[in-house]
Amino acid sequence: ATPASKAAIFLPRPLQMMNNSDNNVAPTADVLESDGHKVAITWFLQNACTSNVDLAVASNVCRHWREVASEIVVSEAVALANKGGGDDAIDTKQGVDNTTLTNPSFSSIRSLLITDMARELVVRQQHQHAQNQSNGDTTTTTATSATQNEHLQNNTEGNFCLSWFAPSGIQTVSVPLDDDADALDVGVKNKRGRKVNVAGRNVTCCSEWRGYRHASEVLVPFGYSTDFVTSVMDASSKLAIGNAISIAKQPSSFALSSASSSSKKAQTTSHEYNPTYAVRGATLARPEGFCLCADNDYIEHATTSSNFQKPSHAATHCVPSCIDEWMNDYDDNQHWPLQKNLGLSPQQRKWKQNNLAKSLLPRMVMSTRWKYPLLHRFAEEDADTDIQVERQPLPWEKRQRAVQFLNSDRSQAIKLITPHFECGPAQGPVTVFIVAITTEDGCFLSGRSSRFELGHLYPLSSRDMQTDMSPISIATGKKDDVDDDAADRVVNGRRSTVGTHETSSDDDNDSTDSERSMHCLCKFDSGDPFNPKDLSIEDPSEDCIHRGCTGPGLWHCYSAVFDGKDSLIRVDGCTEPKRTREHYGLASSDDEEEDSPANAGKFVGSGILDGLSIGSDHQFDMSLCYGEIEGECGQGAIAELAVFKGRMDDCDMEKLEKYLMKKHGILSVEGKKEFVAQQNSTRMKPLNIGSHLQEDEFKRQAHAMIDQKRPWNLEGKVPLRVAANHHTLTWHRTNEITGLPMRITRIGAKNSNGSSDW
Repeated sequence: ATPASKAAIFLPRPLQMMNNSDNNVAPTADVLESDGHKVAITWFLQNACTSNVDLAVASNVCRHWREVASEIVVSEAVALANKGGGDDAIDTKQGVDNTTLTNPSFSSIRSLLITDMARELVVRQQHQHAQNQSNGDTTTTTATSATQNEHLQNNTEGNFCLSWFAPSGIQTVSVPLDDDADALDVGVKNKRGRKVNVAGRNVTCCSEWRGYRHASEVLVPFGYSTDFVTSVMDASSKLAIGNAISIAKQPSSFALSSASSSSKKAQTTSHEYNPTYAVRGATLARPEGFCLCADNDYIEHATTSSNFQKPSHAATHCVPSCIDEWMNDYDDNQHWPLQKNLGLSPQQRKWKQNNLAKSLLPRMVMSTRWKYPLLHRFAEEDADTDIQVERQPLPWEKRQRAVQFLNSDRSQAIKLITPHFECGPAQGPVTVFIVAITTEDGCFLSGRSSRFELGHLYPLSSRDMQTDMSPISIATGKKDDVDDDAADRVVNGRRSTVGTHETSSDDDNDSTDSERSMHCLCKFDSGDPFNPKDLSIEDPSEDCIHRGCTGPGLWHCYSAVFDGKDSLIRVDGCTEPKRTREHYGLASSDDEEEDSPANAGKFVGSGILDGLSIGSDHQFDMSLCYGEIEGECGQGAIAELAVFKGRMDDCDMEKLEKYLMKKHGILSVEGKKEFVAQQNSTRMKPLNIGSHLQEDEFKRQAHAMIDQKRPWNLEGKVPLRVAANHHTLTWHRTNEITGLPMRITRIGAKNSNGSSDW
């Protein structure tokens, strides 16, 4: 069949739905004969392509289809940029209806990530070009810079990537343990099984987490090819400002590809690692309290560079003494007297940096290959035979770097923070993906200054409250909860506290130590994590919470959409059933409208997301880890997370979930069923394993029954294979996060001379 005949077969039905406008005129026979493929592809992309997956598939068919797709994306991006790129122009709704087909100004491709990236690149190129043209005119240059800054700080329209932190971006540093630390680490043993002395040993910690910055890094997981992404961005740049200016001459924020070598990446200092047109929120996360002010590169830049610009919250501080004063006041172990405008000596600063690193840097670990202990037993041996089968690695067993939110000596919890989003605060809908684990209740991530939480939080049943094993939940604040002054402070990229008030330099020098140590000098606006937080904020009401079913304890790929009543949570590729007070038998009274089951999740996503708190909530009250000070404490780690503005199409969510699960060695719910069925087919006596929700319920019920206190009223039925895996009963135990063997407590009397009284 000729291209014309193929297009004629494809187009008659859609053409009947089009009007006779200039953009949707039915093609003539000559057009169909000459370029039928292009007509068909163009109609599909402009009217029926609602997901990044669809566009990626079309662009990967052949070179001709790729060229047509690139041309359409570029033309739509330039049109959006010229219209200002607002919601009316972008029209972020998904799907195709009669309004879509009769509206010549609408194109379904406008709501896709790659189109928004190209639009943002065009806008930034135009601003940069205008600024270069007005370098000779001071008035014009100032006005152009102000316009560009306003665009960057209030730029939350469309669907785009706010942040994406992958394992490859975890920057490590070796931190020596104190000599006076505990002599033995019960979790570490040598090859003979004996405990090792850790005095003087080093621990690998995470000094900062660098996120994606390039378009290809964000788009390739959706199926786009690097060549297609590069061609779209290069063509958009050239079309925006003409062929006179090459993309190679633009600043690093306009970089198109992630093909740069690791040596080139290392040359980018932390304070220059800023958001780009592809990732517009935040691209750098650091431990709270160990911000850029602790880096020698930033200190040198702040003290010697003429281009250094103070953040708004530090406009009245002096350089360099303010940096050293903050570091000096931050640590209570030792203080050095500081004279006005004179800082710490290099030796003193190095001592302070090392001391802060030991207290504030989280550990870097490798995630376990055995993310599903029950499934891995299938590959080890058949319970009905005496034949031992050699352990063969399963095809989906993989390990990745992860951040464990404990400091070097495991004495306290740590959280990471990002600067306030460069694009400004965002509101729902927001889509979040995260690969993480927590062994008990904890918050994976939240907003920087307000509640925007994803984690195992807010239990309703007495059992979950007792055991700290709540179902996965998302929760936000309400827009009305933010007063006008607080909203203004968030919009301007900072939060107001005692240490950020504008005073004279004399007043600043006369302020107390606690006031000076509240905030730093860099863009992180970091506070003191050791100072008590304001915990007077009440828990959210039911109309701000959306609950699922799955509890903590295993590595999972979580995804969530913060979108009011249409919010959803997915775990390992399966949508979680929504749970309200009604499911737990907690009926609310008529006057409690906000806690009514009918209004559950109504305002999820209406709060403000102005940055990220990773590993804890924004108040540092519900952290993933609690420090191993006394007994068994909860642990948690995060391997990867991505945050997108807008509601992502279902196909795109499934595609990204499959990418993350394959990357981190996590089986989908359907994959687990297939694996169990395959293994049971080879066993003499197949094991009866329930659904993923049933197995999770068995595990939480067994944990509650074994850990319950007097008078032991909790009853229930759980399989013996589940109860026997409780950490107080098992004979062999590995760490849930890393898979490393752990020392178990012996069963029996501890005060007798015998090995056991059982």
